[in-house]
Amino acid sequence: MKRAQNIDEVKKANRGLVLNLLLRHRVISRSMLAAKSGLNKATITNIVNEFEEMGVIKEQGPILSDNGRKIAGISLALDDVVSVAVRINRDSIEFALCDIQAAVLQKSLVKIDKDSPISSILTFIYDGIDQMIAMDASKKVLGIGIAIVGPLMTYNGKTIAKVYDMPELSKVDFQEQIQAKYPHLNVYIDHDANVSALREWRDYVEETGNTKGIMMYLNLGDGIGGGIIIDGHLIRGKNGIAGEIGHMGINFNAKRSEFNKVGILERYAAPVNLVRLVEERLHEFPNSQLHEHSSISEIYHFYEKDDELAVWAVSQMAWFLSYGIKNLIYILNPDTITFGDMIVSSPKFLAQLKNNLSSDLPEEIVDSIDIRFSKYEKGGMLEGAGLMVVRKYMDSLNIIEFIETHYG
Repeated sequence: MKRAQNIDEVKKANRGLVLNLLLRHRVISRSMLAAKSGLNKATITNIVNEFEEMGVIKEQGPILSDNGRKIAGISLALDDVVSVAVRINRDSIEFALCDIQAAVLQKSLVKIDKDSPISSILTFIYDGIDQMIAMDASKKVLGIGIAIVGPLMTYNGKTIAKVYDMPELSKVDFQEQIQAKYPHLNVYIDHDANVSALREWRDYVEETGNTKGIMMYLNLGDGIGGGIIIDGHLIRGKNGIAGEIGHMGINFNAKRSEFNKVGILERYAAPVNLVRLVEERLHEFPNSQLHEHSSISEIYHFYEKDDELAVWAVSQMAWFLSYGIKNLIYILNPDTITFGDMIVSSPKFLAQLKNNLSSDLPEEIVDSIDIRFSKYEKGGMLEGAGLMVVRKYMDSLNIIEFIETHYG
């Protein structure tokens, strides 16, 4: 009996491995599946034939092999599999229906006040999820992924968002509440910077082919959140707060924050502080095109135009941000650092950051790190939440039961 169970477990693991490769490579041949999986060709043939009969994979016509020859390609045919993605932020809750590759198919947004009671926030979430699920009854819903503004801390068996200016979020365990509302679906939750890091890592692997290395993703907006990925694995730490670079202390004499930190980095380097800087120093730059109500996007626009106040304010942000990054480099020595959300995606700003880093770090170290900007609006948090659901199913091999239930 034990041997039979072991055989079943091996078969399940092999099928999960093939599904993972199909998901990562989008289109791939049978021979490439065998080479990348380490499974023999007969095993690959059996799995592919089984999946084809179930309608899980489909033929894609000729593709180029590694040696340049044209060979038959196959891809996943799970076009009707979706996940519901939710992003909970200070001023809004966003919803999306994502496909198996985490691309957004439909999305919606509801505005909230950061002082909204937790009961209202939960009602908005339930209504938004219901709306996404009802959009197409023919879709097979894999699960629900929630990206929430952080820090997201785990203690006493609860996972709680501790947001200093939005205390209502800490009154419930969102995963527990939403799981109870939707018992037939698996619900997953993580800090928004972590789910963005998952999305960025997948792009990095597809672009470079590297599956090993360290990525530090920094989500810059009202605060600074971070996600750390090492060799494809998200590092959360004991209480789930690994990567919270925004709470790094850089000014001992500053006013204490809600988390008993002093002079935390995000107070100086988060993009939202640009508005405050412009308001405070406007009188010192009479020739500036900025005004007391200038938005972050306006400040960035005039930064590119060399407006003296915009350049000064963004340069201040760049200096403090590079100060924090220097510490990261010495602690993690990452292969790549990716910036997302409200940061300015500007070659001018990147050059400024690198110049600041080079003042205290060997130039060889600075040049060796791939520093880039996210191509996704708001850091790809909805896509990341959808990807989190898919990865959870793939890593746990629950995807096999899902496929057998819906396609067997």
